[in-house]
Amino acid sequence: MADLWVLVPSRGRPKSVDRLVRACALTCQADTKLHFAFDDDDPDLEASVAATAGHRYTIGPRQGLAGWTNDLARRHVDRSDAACLASIGDDMLPVTGGWDALLVAAARGGFAYPNDFRRADIPEAVVIDARIVAALGWMAHPGMHHWFIDNVWADLGRAAGCLAYLDDVIVEHLHPNVRPDVTRPDATYGDAAGWFNADLAAYQRWRLKGMTVNVATVKRAVA
Repeated sequence: MADLWVLVPSRGRPKSVDRLVRACALTCQADTKLHFAFDDDDPDLEASVAATAGHRYTIGPRQGLAGWTNDLARRHVDRSDAACLASIGDDMLPVTGGWDALLVAAARGGFAYPNDFRRADIPEAVVIDARIVAALGWMAHPGMHHWFIDNVWADLGRAAGCLAYLDDVIVEHLHPNVRPDVTRPDATYGDAAGWFNADLAAYQRWRLKGMTVNVATVKRAVA
């Protein structure tokens, strides 16, 4: 069983895949493995696969962030081959040496997230105890496509009393609104923007009708 499987859906960003692979090679200290997901209609598919440099990848029909994250998570939960699962975007850059080991230690029995220089209130990058994912039946809320899945992680962790924020562990989010010198808006960002309103409505419904049940599930999973 690996300490951590890092799940990374990506589309149209082979250079970002290469950057993440290289950063993990320099900074990971736990038994951490990467698993990428690529849409089969991605125009940069061949280059993205090459950029994985031997790490695991899955190719399939186009899905959004939540869909692919859950697809990959099921593959590891079903095999019970990971103590923890991480969701990290291809536009993120691990900086702190041993970031993976520190987050895994903090996530045992819950959720943990690093300082990404963008949001401290929600885990845009997250490490989750795999038992929680198995108990919920999903890692990213399946009612949402892209947005607010990190709000769900924050809500679940806080309500269940098992959310840890590691301010001194840096996994930088190289988002265009934070690092325009590094990242420019592209079609992948543009496609995600179209889901904002629908995902907001789904998140609000979950807060009203689903959150209480899911919090209880999290508590049972790690009791």
